Amino acid sequence: MGYLMYGEHLKSQVTLNLPIAKISSQVAIYTTLVNPVAKYAVIIGPVATAVEEKFVFENSRALCILVRTVILISTVIVALTVPFFGYVMAFIGSSLSVIASLILPCLCYVRINKSARKVGLELMLIVGILVVATVVGIVGTYTSVKQIVKQL
Repeated sequence: MGYLMYGEHLKSQVTLNLPIAKISSQVAIYTTLVNPVAKYAVIIGPVATAVEEKFVFENSRALCILVRTVILISTVIVALTVPFFGYVMAFIGSSLSVIASLILPCLCYVRINKSARKVGLELMLIVGILVVATVVGIVGTYTSVKQIVKQL
């Protein structure tokens, strides 16, 4: 769709294609920047809590801050030193995100709700979502693997 809109001037990141002067574009760009930071905190929180509980740091605020800082720095070091880390993350995202956010919820819904198993509009919509999700997951995973192999 992006290629149809922008033609050969399409850039790899969606936000680079947005007009700079518009406020709506700036809101979209800043929202895109805030999203990974918020997700990082949500994902790393349980890891940090487990480390704090394992080593009984939960009573000392300074040690808790130190543990979380060390986890942050170690993740940044891994991201900067591991070759094609972004491609590996794209592979994980394209394969697991589609499964976790589209495929499994549909399958669980059909499993739990027996009335959804009857042939009808609802079942057709669920099957349509499953087909589209499977195609998107396969294409994304294939593209990620292709980029990783290309970098080797």
